[in-house]
Amino acid sequence: MAYALTREQVQQVVQNTVLVMLARSDLLPDWRANLGDLIQQMRAAALDDEAIFLAAVLALLDRPTDTLPTGTQYDQAWQAIVTGLQTGSLPSAREETVTLDRLLGSVVQAISAVQSHAPDQRQAVYDELLHIKTAALEAEVPELVVWIDDALDVLDGAAPTERAHHHAGVYGVYWQTLVDNSPSS
Repeated sequence: MAYALTREQVQQVVQNTVLVMLARSDLLPDWRANLGDLIQQMRAAALDDEAIFLAAVLALLDRPTDTLPTGTQYDQAWQAIVTGLQTGSLPSAREETVTLDRLLGSVVQAISAVQSHAPDQRQAVYDELLHIKTAALEAEVPELVVWIDDALDVLDGAAPTERAHHHAGVYGVYWQTLVDNSPSS
């Protein structure tokens, strides 16, 4: 019977990959071998998404600048690895961190789309950001409120580089992604 990666296995892949790349390079050969074994198991079970995700993680060990999403159901885990490498910290096992990563990544993608090829979606994105801001205010998450305010300003025409100094940690990583994906002013 075919099996997919469990949540615990995915979290282990995320944690181990970031740990090996940031702090324990001596474990790299063992981790590379473990990933290779997992890939073979996934291929044998005809689990393409799992094999693609694990192969991307294996490739990342040699090319840490290759941060394109895998296009699989494991893109949240992929983004957690990329964020961990960019921030220099181990991703948390808490669900909230993954959810925040997904939210910020989605906002960056939406703003980038409006700026590059979907300007007709500006109002819909703007309205959605207002809903997110309201939820962040109610949840008392001031960093997210500031980040969303700055994202709204970018939709109103402000240059993302003007707001970059407001953001640190994961917020700073995603803001830099927005800066990098924005057309030159």
